Amino acid sequence: MRIFPFKTNLWDRIFLSIVIMFAVHLFWVRFIEAYAPLSIATVGTLVFTAWVIIFG
Repeated sequence: MRIFPFKTNLWDRIFLSIVIMFAVHLFWVRFIEAYAPLSIATVGTLVFTAWVIIFG
């Protein structure tokens, strides 16, 4: 099971996870922070990062 449509090594998966985490946090601060705290985005992206590193 691959998450990305191209072949990646561990460093690629870590880098892409950090970039996605950054983008999610920017989106969260802009649109969702008034309704839910930023810590929810942090926990969600950390879970996503672990999932990408393991299964990516």
